[in-house]
Amino acid sequence: MTIPTDAPSSAPTRERPLLGLRRRPGRLALRFMRMPLRAYSHDKGYLLGHTFLQFTHVGRKSGKAYQSVAMVLDYDETTGEAVICAAWDTDWCRNLRARPATNVKVGSASFTPDQRFLGEDEATAVLQKFRVAHPHRARLITRIFGWGDLRDDRNVRTFVRTHPFLGFRPQSRSAER
Repeated sequence: MTIPTDAPSSAPTRERPLLGLRRRPGRLALRFMRMPLRAYSHDKGYLLGHTFLQFTHVGRKSGKAYQSVAMVLDYDETTGEAVICAAWDTDWCRNLRARPATNVKVGSASFTPDQRFLGEDEATAVLQKFRVAHPHRARLITRIFGWGDLRDDRNVRTFVRTHPFLGFRPQSRSAER
């Protein structure tokens, strides 16, 4: 039996993510996403401003130092805190749960961070602020990653429950002593 192609489907259709991303990034996506890391490795991080940050984390099993880069969703000028989100279940996120980052670079600034994982309400507020401040970038990344429509607050809450948000801020001078 054949089904006519113009028949309405009872299952909801979901947009296919750009670059074929689903649960993990492919080679093309990884190459694209590592471009900011190359800028930092060539001392050109200042060109990225507060859009991306680089952080150094230590492998929980290997003990080796690794550099990763992530897009900054929120940057607080007064405290210097930058908030990022893990798009996937990543090694760097598991490493940061085991021990904090040893160094963070944001633009031309480099510091030893105080690191924290944000709670659901705070992460929701960060994502809502981001989508208002950067609507085009928010649409692009949700389309690339296939995260669904994050303009809806219910979808934002669901997203926040399944993706960890981290804040990095420079250690206070009193904490360094």
